[in-house]
Amino acid sequence: MADDADKLLPNHNADHDSKNIQVQDLFDDLEQSPDKGIGSSSDSIHDSNSSAGGGENGTDEKKKTPMTLAQKLTFVGIAIAYMSVFTSFSVLAPFFPYEAQKKGVNLTETGLVFGIFSLVSFIACPICGKYLPVVGGKFMFLSGSFVAAGCNILFGVLDRIDGKTMFLTYCFVIRTVEALGSAATLTAGMAICANVYPENVAQVNGFLELFLGLGFAVGPPLGSLFYGIGGYELPFIVLGCSSIVFTILNIFIIPSTSSSREEDSRPGSVLEVLKIPAVWPVLITIAWGSASYGFFDPTLALHLTSPPLSVESSLVGVMFLLIGGTYALFAPVWGYVADKTKTTRLMMALGSYFTGISYLLVGPSPLLNLPSRLWIVIVALGFQGCICGICIMPALLDLFLSVKWYGHPDDLATQSIISGLFNAAYSLGSFIGPTAGGALVQQIGFVWTSTYIAGGCFAVMIMVCLFGVWEFQCGKGRRKPSHMKNAANGELPGDEQHIVNA
Repeated sequence: MADDADKLLPNHNADHDSKNIQVQDLFDDLEQSPDKGIGSSSDSIHDSNSSAGGGENGTDEKKKTPMTLAQKLTFVGIAIAYMSVFTSFSVLAPFFPYEAQKKGVNLTETGLVFGIFSLVSFIACPICGKYLPVVGGKFMFLSGSFVAAGCNILFGVLDRIDGKTMFLTYCFVIRTVEALGSAATLTAGMAICANVYPENVAQVNGFLELFLGLGFAVGPPLGSLFYGIGGYELPFIVLGCSSIVFTILNIFIIPSTSSSREEDSRPGSVLEVLKIPAVWPVLITIAWGSASYGFFDPTLALHLTSPPLSVESSLVGVMFLLIGGTYALFAPVWGYVADKTKTTRLMMALGSYFTGISYLLVGPSPLLNLPSRLWIVIVALGFQGCICGICIMPALLDLFLSVKWYGHPDDLATQSIISGLFNAAYSLGSFIGPTAGGALVQQIGFVWTSTYIAGGCFAVMIMVCLFGVWEFQCGKGRRKPSHMKNAANGELPGDEQHIVNA
């Protein structure tokens, strides 16, 4: 397995010219193959003089190398861990409110038990990203998985606690610790994937989102099934024990991403990344996309079962499956498109626009003067699931492109920081969407709340477009940071000139 890890990880001891070529290759628009592995040793490399002299004459043949078995197993191990995390998040939905009600817990307190998971993840993900290079990606990934699995098992025995206060206290404590473990797993898993598959960041993230969607989709049915068979304890015991088994297997599958060099093991700076102007519009897009997606969790069922739609409760689960299924199905497609075209800003702007359209229809909005018909809602939900991924899938790739453009190294510390910020923004949206959305629905109703969410999507689209116009100087090329300019002639250094239009 040590040999497999060597094949997976980039050579940090390569000379300066090799690093320049790797940066050039990563940002090459359409010549990269999505099937290509990392670090192809058979690629011909220009010397530093020819690279600085133009680079556009780079005609070296790039041989397609298939993914190694170790790379495939790495993705499978991380994907299963992702699915386990989000299955744990959603498995409570069918039966926990009922069990909590028997303890005297009200609906608001039950909602906080669900929401504390995302809130803690929002706080923990950037911290995990900062210190991942210190503790090592593999150690953080495995330890987080073990902690989350153990918390699952512990949560399964809470029904034996008598008394509302003690029951609710342990619910919050265990969900908080579980969220910490899940944050470590998600951040480390995304950083490892960025390290192992640097040429296909968005596409790999899209496939991870596929398993994320599957976790959300299969959690409630599995929870209902095992709850009916063995009561409250069985869903958590089955899920926790399965997660432990998969974590043990991942000990032998996941490669080590720690470095023996001291300078490569230092933590990155979250503040330095947040000083990059291009990071903020992307993080806002991620958070709003996640919030709009999570808005349906506490509100859609009531909207569907209330007049005039009056959908049978047995069909409500099908509606949720429609959203999650279409999201999971199309997420890898949008990731592939982002990797091939690198048009991340355009995709996020279009995704925000069409997501807003879907929210106008799902009510439908009073502004449209449309009749409230079930087929309109079904079309809107399916369309929303398909299109929401366009906001989120290109975002991770855009963050990596921006931090490289602003001079940050392409190393584990940078990858960890970006992974932590991405997951933090996503978790923040997952917390705000259900909590704020539920409160607004109680005050102004579902149709007007969905209209305001649509307005927020349009505002995000305008923000991304205006920032893109500013950053790309109305089509004249991407704005050059001051540190990249040559004091003598104002030109970029040779190796950075190749990514001027990234």
